[in-house]
Amino acid sequence: MKILFITDLYPIKNENVSRALSYIVREWKAQGHYVEVIRSNFIFNSIIRGRKIKKEAVYDEKGIKIYNLNFFTPFLFNVYNKLPKDFSLKNYDVVISHMPCGALLAQKLLKKDKIKYIYGLHASDIVVLSDLKYSFYFKNKLKQALIMADKIAARSPVLQNKIEKIMPQIQDKTFVAYSGINDLIIDKQLISKPFDDEKVKLVTAASLIKRKNIDIIIKALPFLNNKNISLTIIGDGKEKRHLIKLAEKLNVLQYIKFTGKISRDCVFEYLAKSDIFILLSDNETFGLVYLEAMLTDNIVIAKKNDGIDGILLNNQNAFLIDADSNELAKCINKILLMKDTDIERIRQNATDTIKQLNLSSAAESYIRNINE
Repeated sequence: MKILFITDLYPIKNENVSRALSYIVREWKAQGHYVEVIRSNFIFNSIIRGRKIKKEAVYDEKGIKIYNLNFFTPFLFNVYNKLPKDFSLKNYDVVISHMPCGALLAQKLLKKDKIKYIYGLHASDIVVLSDLKYSFYFKNKLKQALIMADKIAARSPVLQNKIEKIMPQIQDKTFVAYSGINDLIIDKQLISKPFDDEKVKLVTAASLIKRKNIDIIIKALPFLNNKNISLTIIGDGKEKRHLIKLAEKLNVLQYIKFTGKISRDCVFEYLAKSDIFILLSDNETFGLVYLEAMLTDNIVIAKKNDGIDGILLNNQNAFLIDADSNELAKCINKILLMKDTDIERIRQNATDTIKQLNLSSAAESYIRNINE
């Protein structure tokens, strides 16, 4: 299959951008599909997110051609003016867009040539469709793209449920497009380790921005029954200074280590040494880091009714709670009182879940749903 993949959420070189979509694209290529990428950057969005603006050019990443296009506005542009003269949608079998900016650009392209179109749905799409401030323009444009799409690839069961409630008329063409972990990483990182309930190592990994709710974890620390704990916060961002001040105010800074931005290999090293992984993000699309934490034998605590809920099942392979510091403290205290057999049950179920969510299966499932 010849695929044109459109999104702004695609890394070039060593950018600090989620790589979940790029892993799927690379796997498609490994499975024999031909894939090219248009990375549609709206400059204003890039500035807000603190991303460096790459120059307009054609890049090559792992043998995949990437057209990097920059726009000052998300709607007043002619896409074809920025692409090579010989560019044509007729060279592809399917267009797949992910993220709102990808959907807007795909609409522009598909006005000229009509081919199969798949809309990749993320948490940010739900925000645009639900928030009044987007009503003037973006909301209607995304609705048009969803109606126009042949299939809608929701990145999690939670997102599939949300979009079907917002737009019941499109529910017959939705499917779930999971992320997955590379089989080689599963073989390399899958570990088993003792759970030390007397010296508890907590860990989280995320961009330090408000919606990741790292402050909730810090606020829970004073309410833990076991004071022999440590918390490692992996990541960087504009909330870091606020989080340090909060920890100082609550007199828990001595228990916390901020690593800053580190390599993926180093992230795995910290996860391998930790006992409980916590991330209570708002509007999480999926979150590969939850799977990576399970892979390294961490007990995972996540937010219920969000991103990875449905893959994580409460009290089966993880714990799902409201994003609240008191609830988090109760959950951690509960885990510390659990019998060894119950801890191992949770961990074994998590391992079984990971083995079912390998990257090759996720990529194959995506293509299979397109073709059905």
